[in-house]
Amino acid sequence: MMNFRKFLMPLPLATLALAAPVHAGDTVALQVGYGPGGSFDIMARLFADHLGKHLDGNPTVIVENVPGAGSLKLAKMIADKGTADGSQIGTISGALGLTPVFEPENPGFDPANVRYIASASRESSYCITPKSSGISSLAEFVKSNGKAGATGKTSSTYTYAAAIKSALGGSYDIVTGFDGGNEIDLAMERGDIQVRCGISLTVVGQADMLERYVILGEIGTVSKGPITDEPFILDLVTDPTERAALELVFSSTQMHHPYIVSKETPEETVAALRKAFSDTVADPAFVADAKTRGVIVELTDGAEVEARIEALRNSDPAIVQRAREMVQ
Repeated sequence: MMNFRKFLMPLPLATLALAAPVHAGDTVALQVGYGPGGSFDIMARLFADHLGKHLDGNPTVIVENVPGAGSLKLAKMIADKGTADGSQIGTISGALGLTPVFEPENPGFDPANVRYIASASRESSYCITPKSSGISSLAEFVKSNGKAGATGKTSSTYTYAAAIKSALGGSYDIVTGFDGGNEIDLAMERGDIQVRCGISLTVVGQADMLERYVILGEIGTVSKGPITDEPFILDLVTDPTERAALELVFSSTQMHHPYIVSKETPEETVAALRKAFSDTVADPAFVADAKTRGVIVELTDGAEVEARIEALRNSDPAIVQRAREMVQ
């Protein structure tokens, strides 16, 4: 049986994850490594509204935003001092699963130091720009002196933009330090930056995004088909090594919106959490709610995510080296 614990409230978010629980209770904290309003926050709030009824004891699931360094702050928090009773679940950048590939000498975060419960999405990502930027194509931006926005150097918003710049011979700059996608979007609206790479279809489909933004390119390992007439970016690279390296960087789209817990979590608790996520996405109420909110969910079990990360770590050394160079 899973023993969920209730956190002392209210506390600063940085302290919350480290605090000793008051007593065995009925609250699970679903922590988001980004600020409110982005795709990770939207997905987490969808799960929070349905996950509890598929967990033993039917706990209340609350969402907490713990932004910082492209979700690296939360990932390290859970890896270093996360609770091991199933009461703390984090959702972090899928690109962090590739950190040992990109930074083997100083990874900052090792995915082997947490347990993956699931990833909630396998959808493509996109590069976008406001129509007000005057940029009409990816090729135009790549050769410009513009700026792309990113949350942190370990986030997909950075790795995608950096790899595209390297593979296509770009001259743009990448500005880091944003708390989440919403902050990047606001900076684009102000004209401080021009492009965001790494936005999901869930967010692109929200409100009037397609009326206000131009989609410059599709990021992924397999094209899901154009929304407008944007190119599939992998197809722009013909050199086999370059393409394979870029595909390695883009492979995080296949484990997007991952959910993690402490490595110290007992195997039976990990199994119960994985089953709860699987049961949740099969729940007709969840399916209907996801449709209403415009959220695309394609669940991958945590065991498969862990196996995929291990396989990527053992990719051809020449391809790994080139992918590493691309995201520096």
